[in-house]
Amino acid sequence: MICIHCRKESNPASRVCPYCGRFMGEEAALIIQGDAVPVYDDSDYRPQDRRPPGRAPGADKRSAKRRRRRTAKPGRKRDGYRRVMINWAMIGLVAVILLFVLGLGSYVYLKMTPNGQLILARMGREASADAYWTLGTEYLDQGYVARSVSTYEKALGMQPEHPELVDRLMLLGEAYEVASQPDKAEEVYTRIYEELQPAQPLGYRNVIRLMLQQERISEAVALMKVAAEKTKDDSFTAQRASYVPLPPTATVAAGRYLIRQTVEFVSPQGYDIYYATGNELLPEGGTLYTEPINLGEGSHSFRAVCVSSLVSDEMNIKYVVTLPQPPAPKANLAAGTYEGQRSVKLRDMETDKKDPKKQNTMYYTIDGTTPTVDSPRYVGEAIKLAGGRTVLRAIAVNGYGKVSNELNIGFTIKNVRFKDYFNGDDDFKSLPMMKITYEDFVKAQGEPQSSAPIDDDAVAGESFVARYRWGEARFVSLDIGRVLYHLDTDDPGMSGPRGSKVGMDMTEVTAMFRDMGQLPNERGDRGIYYDITNGYANYKAESDDPTTGRLLYVATVYGESVSTRILIFTIRAGHVERIQMRYVDRKVSNVL
Repeated sequence: MICIHCRKESNPASRVCPYCGRFMGEEAALIIQGDAVPVYDDSDYRPQDRRPPGRAPGADKRSAKRRRRRTAKPGRKRDGYRRVMINWAMIGLVAVILLFVLGLGSYVYLKMTPNGQLILARMGREASADAYWTLGTEYLDQGYVARSVSTYEKALGMQPEHPELVDRLMLLGEAYEVASQPDKAEEVYTRIYEELQPAQPLGYRNVIRLMLQQERISEAVALMKVAAEKTKDDSFTAQRASYVPLPPTATVAAGRYLIRQTVEFVSPQGYDIYYATGNELLPEGGTLYTEPINLGEGSHSFRAVCVSSLVSDEMNIKYVVTLPQPPAPKANLAAGTYEGQRSVKLRDMETDKKDPKKQNTMYYTIDGTTPTVDSPRYVGEAIKLAGGRTVLRAIAVNGYGKVSNELNIGFTIKNVRFKDYFNGDDDFKSLPMMKITYEDFVKAQGEPQSSAPIDDDAVAGESFVARYRWGEARFVSLDIGRVLYHLDTDDPGMSGPRGSKVGMDMTEVTAMFRDMGQLPNERGDRGIYYDITNGYANYKAESDDPTTGRLLYVATVYGESVSTRILIFTIRAGHVERIQMRYVDRKVSNVL
C-alpha cells in the first residue's frame, strides 16, 4: 500500500505507515448522534484519487504494476509474459572443463617439450638435464657466470653419463675458466682425456693450455709427451721440442765387450747431466755426471738426462762386459761307494785370493735338485752324506754374479740306515685312500656336520665333501661305491701316515721319511729329497718366520695306471698344526 502522505509503499496489510507513522487511508466523515462519541467510518480505507497536480490518471497503478513485476518470482506468469532462465550450473561445468583442458595442455607442453622443460628450469622447477645445460648456456651468454656454473653442475649431477658428455664437459670447463676457477676446469678437461677420449687431442690441448698459462712448464711438457704417445699427433711432439733440451749421448756404443770399457756422457747443448743405474727418479735421485765411468765385469745399464729449467728425455744404454768364468768347485772326496758314514767338503778353485772380486761364493745341494743362489750356501763345514745314493751338486759365483759350471758327483754310502721315500703304501691308519667307503668312514668317524657335491679336478667322477669339526673328507663315486680320496684334519687323535700326528715336532715327522740331510738356505727353506722316479719332498718357510711353513711330500704311484699321492703338514712354530693327504688320479710332474 502507498502512503497518501509520504508516498512510500509498504505492506498492504498495514494501516499505519512505517516511514511517517501516519494513518495511510482517508479519514472517514464524522457521524455524530446526539452527544455520542464521534465514530469514523473506515469501511473503505483505500485512498482516493489524490494525485499531485499534473499526474495522469492510472499512473499510480502502472507504477505499482511495474514494481510488482520486478519483485515477482522467476517462472511466475504475469500478464502473459515469461522471463528467460539462465543455467548457471551448465556455465560452471563448461568453465571447469575449459580450465582442465587448459591445465592439461600446459602440463603436457611443460613436461613433454624441450621448450617446456626450459621454462620449468627457468622457474626453478624440476626439469631435464638438457634443459639445465641450455639454461646454463643462457646464463653464460648473459654474463651470469656463477649461475651458469651452478646450473651446469646441476645438469651434470642429474645425468653424469650423457650421450654427448664430452661436449657438455667442454661447456662446464669453459664456464669454470670464465669464473676464474682454472683448477676445476683442468679437472674437467683431464677427465675427458683420461676417461672418455684418451686417443683424442681435445682434452690434452686444453689442460696443456691451462698449464702453460700458469707457467707450469714441466708439467705441460710431461703431458705433451703422453699426448703424443696416446694420440699419435705429431703436433704435440713439435710443441714439446720447443721447451725440452736434447738428451745426452755416450762415447761408447751400447753392446757386449770382452774387455773393460770407459764411457763418457755428453750434453749437445752443454747442460748438466744426471744419470742412474737403477730405477731412481731422474734427475732428483740421480748422480751428477762429472768424470768418465769405468765398466768392469758384468752388466751395466745407465739412464741419463740433461737438465736446464726442464728435463730432457732419457738416454737408456746398456753394456755387458764378460770376463773369465769362475771355475767350478771341487770336492775333497772322490765319487764312489763307501762303507759307513762319510762327509765331504767343497773347495773354491779360484787361485787369486787378493782380488775380492775373484773370491767366489759356493752353493750346493744334496737333495737332488739343481743348485742356485737360493740353495744352501757353503760356509766351510763338512757336508754329511746320507745312507744310500747321494749326488752332490755345487756352483761357484764370483763378485760380478757370474756362475761357474756345476760340480756333479755321486756317492753310495752302505751300512747306514735310512727311511723309505713317501709312497703309495703310506695312509691314514684305518682310513686308506681309495679303499674305505663312505659308509665305513661314517661308522668310524660318525655322521658329518654337513655334506655337499663339489667339482675337484684331482679325480674323474662325481665327488662330494663331508665336513666335520676337525676338517673335511672328500669322496668320489666309483664302481665299488663312494670311496675316500682326500682327508684334511687338525684332530690330534687321528693317526696319519707312519704314525704322524697333529702336535708333533717337525723334526720327528721328517725323521719318519727319507731325508738327505740338506741344510736350510738363508730364508729357511729346505730340500729333503728329489727323485725323478719316486717323487720329492721339501719344506717352504713363511717369509717372516722360518719355523712356520709347509712340509710337502709327493709320491708317484705306479700300478694299473700312474697316480700321485700328496701329503702336506702345516707347520706352526715348528710343530704340526694340520695334516692333509690327497689322492690324484694322474701323475704330478716332478720337474722343479
